[in-house]
Amino acid sequence: MRLRRDKMKCLSPQIVKDYDAKVKRFREGESELETLMYIPYQNKANMPSLYDVLNMYVLIRYITFKGKIDRNQWYKDFFKGDDEFKKFIIDSIEKKKNDTFKDINVDLVKGSIYKIKKYFLENDKIKDIRGGSYIIDYLNINRTKEIIKENFIEECVVYAGGGNVILLLPEGEGERICKILEEEYTKVTLTCMNAFEYIRTNLNEFFYNFNAVSRELNDKLEERKKLKIYPINPTNELKVINEYKLEFKRKADPKKECKLCNVRDAHYVIASSEGNINVCSSCHRKTTIGREVKGIFKSQFEEMYKVKLPNVQNLSDIKDNRGYVAVIYGDGNNMGNVVMNIKNPFELMYFSRRLDEITRESVYQAIYEVLGENAKFEVIALGGDDVFIIVPAERSLEISNKIIKNFDSAFNGEITMSIGVCISKYNTPIKNMFNIAQDMLKSAKKITRKSNHNTGSIDVVVLESNDTIDFNLSENDRLFPIFQDDFESVISVIKQMKKDKDIDRSQLYKLRNAANTLDNIEFELFYLYQQERHSKKYTEYVSKIYNKTNGVFTGLLNKNGQKISPWNDIVTLYDYIGGE
Repeated sequence: MRLRRDKMKCLSPQIVKDYDAKVKRFREGESELETLMYIPYQNKANMPSLYDVLNMYVLIRYITFKGKIDRNQWYKDFFKGDDEFKKFIIDSIEKKKNDTFKDINVDLVKGSIYKIKKYFLENDKIKDIRGGSYIIDYLNINRTKEIIKENFIEECVVYAGGGNVILLLPEGEGERICKILEEEYTKVTLTCMNAFEYIRTNLNEFFYNFNAVSRELNDKLEERKKLKIYPINPTNELKVINEYKLEFKRKADPKKECKLCNVRDAHYVIASSEGNINVCSSCHRKTTIGREVKGIFKSQFEEMYKVKLPNVQNLSDIKDNRGYVAVIYGDGNNMGNVVMNIKNPFELMYFSRRLDEITRESVYQAIYEVLGENAKFEVIALGGDDVFIIVPAERSLEISNKIIKNFDSAFNGEITMSIGVCISKYNTPIKNMFNIAQDMLKSAKKITRKSNHNTGSIDVVVLESNDTIDFNLSENDRLFPIFQDDFESVISVIKQMKKDKDIDRSQLYKLRNAANTLDNIEFELFYLYQQERHSKKYTEYVSKIYNKTNGVFTGLLNKNGQKISPWNDIVTLYDYIGGE
């Protein structure tokens, strides 16, 4: 679904009722700048966030100023009246001609951490994954901002989050800062792929032709990624990451292989629950920090809902009563259309920040509503429009449905989310489950591209012990992929089934197995016989799920002239909606 730019509300904040009061509190020093994030400048429609306007005002003054820097005074100056900086900003937003600052060159820097999940998933230990997640988040946000503050002012950070960084720097500083950031990211992670690039432009071009400047820089960054070469067995003598000490028992025999990733040479011997093990430097950092940190996302969840979550040490702590977990992997639809319509840096700043927050809030709210205060889950990645979480399988489809619904609703359908779910035994390698969830996500996204539906979509696969997966099944052979609003109706029907005493789970399994082994005519006779013996409720519920109100149902569905079995999907839904 493509929206016209003038219909997009996700690129700027909406008008608020208490604008004057919020601005007054900030000006009088009673509130922080962050309280202005979601109110539009002058409280007018299609105006950028006042927070972003203030940041850019201070940044422009810094770049053009040659004397003593006084950021606090510059924030106060903004409210005293119009000046050339303020006029330039507003003219650029309203696309009014203004030739100011064409002579002021700047360096625009962009960087990203890429193939992040490869870094996370080098082994299946939750603590190591958590440690990797912490390191990435620390570098991407905290350390980046520290480096910029050490060299410039913090307003030079246009955006940092979701593995991406955008900086606006004085002329001549881009190359140096790209080098510093690449070296710092590599020094700390050793094996996480990262790249930074810059282009030189002028302040006027940056504001008035932002889209073209951004495209040029993106192309340059992609070329940089192709040229980078990474060592196979990197190591260094780093002793601390943030406040966490990197301790070890002794240096490892160089001929030993890392016990955790089974890829690189070991550098250290460390203590573990399995005794002393040989580890490479990269895994040493992830496992050391993973043992110490509670988890960024867990802390955010606890703060949001004022709860104390159970401690999750491994996937066996997350599994449901049958021993199954679910990997949920999702991202946004229509993102390319939105990004293509970003015309100035204010829209980028606001949209990037809002996207991060809506994605996190959508996930946390869904988990809390379904699992409650004692929720057991693990977040692998959650930033931008990216969702990668592990939850108990028996409630995974409800959680997925609510994530999509929350996300779509927050963006008023301008952007929607699709999700792929892989359900399997808790001891299945996470990397394998993630790869399959990726395939399910691709399948879910296909139906959104073919439709003007304004909700997201979901697809799911269950790996039973003896199952093989046929990814070539067409959409006509199964209920999935399915749109979120349709799926919500299905969830309602399944919950009714689970409360109905006339519905027996073992009978559902019997029907599924019979449909998979008998030919069509044999199964239809079998189904009619079973219906007479047990209950006609099965037919009633299947009719509701598949919207089949006409004709006689004989156990199979007619789609495009072919008979297909609904029972595989029904068993999946029955097992993984509503718990036991």
